[in-house]
Amino acid sequence: MQVRSWKDGFRDIFSKELVGGKPIGEIYELFDVKSFEEFKDELSDVAWGFGRILGGLVNKPYVRVLGDGIHFRKVADRVNEYGCMRSKRFLINGECPNKK
Repeated sequence: MQVRSWKDGFRDIFSKELVGGKPIGEIYELFDVKSFEEFKDELSDVAWGFGRILGGLVNKPYVRVLGDGIHFRKVADRVNEYGCMRSKRFLINGECPNKK
């Protein structure tokens, strides 16, 4: 995980770029939830995004923020399982895109 600019961080959260007809920004996933558990999960993803923005402002990859716990655990589990912080759907030919 590398330091990202605050602009890239905001794009991760608020991007209206469409993939599969849906915006890819984390904030928009909150509107597609079907349960309170999904809502908490997606809200944690948004919190993680803000932690990435804050990290970029202080030249760190990430700064822990209130509400990021669910996503933080997901990332840790992914790294332990297959060596990548991204979900399996983002792997390219089974490889982590962050390793390039």
